[in-house]
Amino acid sequence: MDNKILSLLLSMLMVSMAAAGCLGGDDDDTTTTDVDGCTDSTATNYNPDATVDDGTCAFPPVAGCMDSEASNYDAAAVEDDGSCTYSLTVWHSYALDSTEEEAFNNVIAAFEASHANYDLDVQYVPFDDLKPQYVTAAQAGEAPDVFRLQNDALGEVAANNVGGVSIIEDLAPYMTPAELTAYGSSMSGVTVNGEILGLPQSGDSLALYYNKDVLDTVGVDYGNISNWTFTEFYTAAVTASMASDDHWGLCFPYKAAYQFWPWLTGYGGSIFDDSGNPTINSASTVSAIQTIQLALYGQPAGGTGVLPDGSSPAVLKAGCDWGNMEDMFKDNEVAFIIQGPWAYGGIEASNVNFGHTVMPLSVLEIPFSPFVGMKGWSVSSGSDSKAAAVTLTKYLSGYDSQVEFAKTAKLLPVMSSVLDHPDVASDSVVAGFGAQMARGFGAPAYAAMGSVWGPVDSMLADVFDNGMDPADAARKAQAAIEKALGIPLTVDDDADDDGYSIDGADADCNDNDATVYPGADDPEGDGIDQNCDGIDGVDVSVTVTLMVHTDDNSVTAVNFKGNYTSDWSLESGTQDGMMWTVEITMNPGTYEWGAEDQDANWLGTHCEDVDGTASDDGSNCEFAVAADGTITGQTKLHYMATM
Repeated sequence: MDNKILSLLLSMLMVSMAAAGCLGGDDDDTTTTDVDGCTDSTATNYNPDATVDDGTCAFPPVAGCMDSEASNYDAAAVEDDGSCTYSLTVWHSYALDSTEEEAFNNVIAAFEASHANYDLDVQYVPFDDLKPQYVTAAQAGEAPDVFRLQNDALGEVAANNVGGVSIIEDLAPYMTPAELTAYGSSMSGVTVNGEILGLPQSGDSLALYYNKDVLDTVGVDYGNISNWTFTEFYTAAVTASMASDDHWGLCFPYKAAYQFWPWLTGYGGSIFDDSGNPTINSASTVSAIQTIQLALYGQPAGGTGVLPDGSSPAVLKAGCDWGNMEDMFKDNEVAFIIQGPWAYGGIEASNVNFGHTVMPLSVLEIPFSPFVGMKGWSVSSGSDSKAAAVTLTKYLSGYDSQVEFAKTAKLLPVMSSVLDHPDVASDSVVAGFGAQMARGFGAPAYAAMGSVWGPVDSMLADVFDNGMDPADAARKAQAAIEKALGIPLTVDDDADDDGYSIDGADADCNDNDATVYPGADDPEGDGIDQNCDGIDGVDVSVTVTLMVHTDDNSVTAVNFKGNYTSDWSLESGTQDGMMWTVEITMNPGTYEWGAEDQDANWLGTHCEDVDGTASDDGSNCEFAVAADGTITGQTKLHYMATM
C-alpha cells in the first residue's frame, strides 16, 4: 500500500478516537482543582480565583467616634476618626437683657468657636429658682449637664443623692495642681469634705459707697477714706446726720443677715468654727448688734459717743432696707450706704457724685469683712458626658471667661491673675471692689449654711422689731440653727436661759423673762402669768368627774378621751352598774371630751350639764373650770339603748 495512503488512514483513525472521547466515551481523565481564598469582594485580600472561602478575609478598620460619652458614639468603630460630638444642656441664671447675660453669651460664642464638636443647649433659669429646680430635676434623672450655682448652696445641694450618689460631681479628680493654684484661696469656698463641688467664676461682696456731695456740704475730707478708722468713719456719719433733719450718716438693711456678717467679723466673730459647727451665740454677735443699735438709736450724754459731751445722735435711718437705701443715696439724703457691685451701674446712671471704698476697721482694729459670695459652675453626676461637661465647666470658670465678665459686666474675678489683665486693671470699679473682696471671707459651702439665714434674720428682727436683748436673741438663734441641723443643743433653747423650751407642750410663755416659765411661783394680783397656766395666780387644780350612763349590754368597757390631755389620749372608766366614771385633775380652762366603747365606737353626743340640762347638738361634750375652781358645763354623757 502506498505510504501516503497509510498515513492518511492513521490520521483519520486518531481523530475519530479523539472525537469519541469528547462525546462521552467510557474513559474520562479530565480533573478540576478547588482554589481556597477570600471570596468576599469587599475584603482587602479578595481573591477572584478562589472557589472556597478559607476565612482569611481582611477588611479595612471601621472608623468612627469611639468615645462612649459622645452623642455619636459608634460601638463598632475600631479606629477613632475624630468625629465625636457632645450635646450638653447648660442652665444659667444671668438676668435676661443684662450686661451679665451679654458677657455670658460672648463666652459661650467663644467656646463654640473653638469647640466645633460641642452642641450646647443653653437655658435660662431665674437665680432664686435654679437651686430647687436642679434638685428636683436631678432626682428625676433630668438634670442639666452643667449648671451655675452660688457657693454657699453647694453643700446643701450636694447632700441630695440618687441611688446613694451625690447629685453634684466631685471635680477633684479632674483638676491639675496648676489649675487649682490659679484659683488660689477661692477654692476653699467650693470644697466640702475634700470634694470640689464647683469651680468659682466670679465673686461679690459689700463695700462702702460714699456720697461726695453730702460730705462736701458738711465739710468732711474723704481724701484718705480707704484708710479710715472706725472712729473717723463714725464721726463723718455723725457730722452728716447733724446737718439737717433730712440727712443721715448711714443707711443699710440692718435686719438682713447678709448685711450683718461684716459687723460680726469686725468683732472677731464667725458663722462656723473650724469644725463646721454654728457659732452665732457669741460675744462677737452681741457686740456687733450693740454697735448697730448705737448707730440706730444714738447715745445720750455721758456715754462713749464722739461728741464732746460723750453723746452721739442716731446716724442710721430707721427702716433702711434694700429698696430705699439706693433711693436715699441718689437723692443726696445719706452720706454712706453699704452695697455691692451689682448696684454700681444704677447708681452711676443717676449722675450722683459718689465713690466707693473698703469698709473701715472696727474699734478692735479688725477689718469689717463682708461675706464673699462666689458663683460658679458645677457638673451633674448624672451627666452622660462628664468629661465634656468638665471641659465646658473649666472654660466657663476660667481665665478668659473671668476677664470677659470683669470687662463687660464688672463681675469681680476670683483669679488674682485676672486683676493684672490690662482691660481689668484699668477698671476702677473692679479694682475697688476687688480690694474689698480681698478683705472678705469666703461664703461657707457647708450644707448647714442653709439653716443659718432664717434664724439670723429672725434674731435681728427680735432685737430691732421686738426689743429683745441681743444676748437673748443670739441664744435663740443658735438654738434654732442647732435644732434645724439636728445636732445637740449647746444652749438652752429658750432665750432667757431658764431651762424651758420655746415650743412644745411645756412651752415657756415669755422668752424675755427668766422668772416666767411653767411651774414658776405665780403670786396673784401682779398681772403676770409667771407659771404659764393662762391666769394670774397660783394653780387652781380641781378634780372633775366625767360620767357615761348606758344601758346597752353590748358595751363592756368605756374609755374617756378629750382635749384635757395634749393628744386626746384614752383613760379607762370605772363601772358601777350602768354608770362609768373617770376622775381628772384640771387647771382652769375649757375642755372638750367624749368616750368610746371597747370596739372604738364613739358613744354619741347626748350630753348633760352639771345642773341637769340635757342637750344634743351633734358636738362633743364640753365643760369649763373657772379661776376659782367652779365647774360648769357638760360632765355627763348618755348612751342609752332605749333613747
